[in-house]
Amino acid sequence: MFLDLSYKYLIKKILFLFPPEMAHALIENFLYFMPNFLFINKFDKSTEITLFGEKMPSPIGIAAGLDKNCKSSSKYLSMGFGFSVVGTVMKNPREGNPKPRVIRLIDEKSLLNSLSFPSDGAMIILKRLKRLKKVKNRIIVSVSGLNEDEIIENISVFKDHCFGFEINISSPNTEDLKKFINPESVESIISKARNITDSPVLIKLPRVEDYNIYENILKTISKFNKIGIVIANTKPISDSRLKVGKGGKSGAPLINETLKILKYLRPKFKDSVIICSGGVSNFQDTRKLLEAGANAIQLYTALIYEGPGLARKINMKLKNSRLLS
Repeated sequence: MFLDLSYKYLIKKILFLFPPEMAHALIENFLYFMPNFLFINKFDKSTEITLFGEKMPSPIGIAAGLDKNCKSSSKYLSMGFGFSVVGTVMKNPREGNPKPRVIRLIDEKSLLNSLSFPSDGAMIILKRLKRLKKVKNRIIVSVSGLNEDEIIENISVFKDHCFGFEINISSPNTEDLKKFINPESVESIISKARNITDSPVLIKLPRVEDYNIYENILKTISKFNKIGIVIANTKPISDSRLKVGKGGKSGAPLINETLKILKYLRPKFKDSVIICSGGVSNFQDTRKLLEAGANAIQLYTALIYEGPGLARKINMKLKNSRLLS
């Protein structure tokens, strides 16, 4: 409670005086050096879910992008998040797009970003991940690459150090990824991944108007075991305030579209693992998605606006709701 109030009335006000990336770096480094016991959270059995046959203490997870370089996931897990997606990790260190590349839209609790996978590189991130052995079964590594081989090399690096993988083929900030958004490419990537690991694999999909794209990819991945999807990445936008002129929107305005996609897909693919990402800001959003058939939820932008107690608050209401019973 004290941390929540401190964030709402003091910490957020101070952080929002800084550019978004600088504020993020301040928080990230603070969390990196702070001991885990400062963020102790006790999970209730009633919020537990099963994902690909394994238990997670809560369906509320951290989405890719918040902890790109594996510096803060252990703290988020201690705050009440059931799992965390590290990355997106690139094989080699990468600067990403030129700045400015992140903009806050405070009135609508959203962000615009054109980051395009800045990354410390796989080997540096692996060293950090190896320190998280106690929680590795709650870490998903998001990987991408300029080609299939680079994606598979990334999976090979991390295959023994995490719960599973999220393959990001959908960032609107990286043009090269569009070539992967088809059943043939997805099947090829998964087939190659299955040659080196049987860990769960999620395909993170873009926001598109043609839902047949989702259907065709889900039909393809249904041939494999322990494969699911994440719907969906940020919403493509054009904005002259971003140095490159375009990027992706995240945050509260996306929730209705996320729910619409899920409601379209779930009746057609009753047994597929579908994780929802985009616009979730509170328990009400979580409830709508879980009731519509989401297996789990990912948050990012809401944490920036609502503060570190968000997962704990949602878990408390989940505990009393019996939604997961």
